Amino acid sequence: MMTVTADAKKRVVVPSAEPGDRFDLQQTEGKVILTRLEPVQPVVRYARKDGLLLAKTDRPITWETTRKALDDFR
Repeated sequence: MMTVTADAKKRVVVPSAEPGDRFDLQQTEGKVILTRLEPVQPVVRYARKDGLLLAKTDRPITWETTRKALDDFR
């Protein structure tokens, strides 16, 4: 059994956690349960080509999809 203390910003250090780890939090009557989640695989990979940073994905991106995304962004 291990005891940890929250600081003024409500943070607690989990000794076995690595930077970037994600946890599912469940709170019940006086108990907090943390379950480590599997790492998320990136959907987009970045590559440099001719001095530009490009995003590569396995899904095709059409001009219609790009236009709709830009319209929603404005």
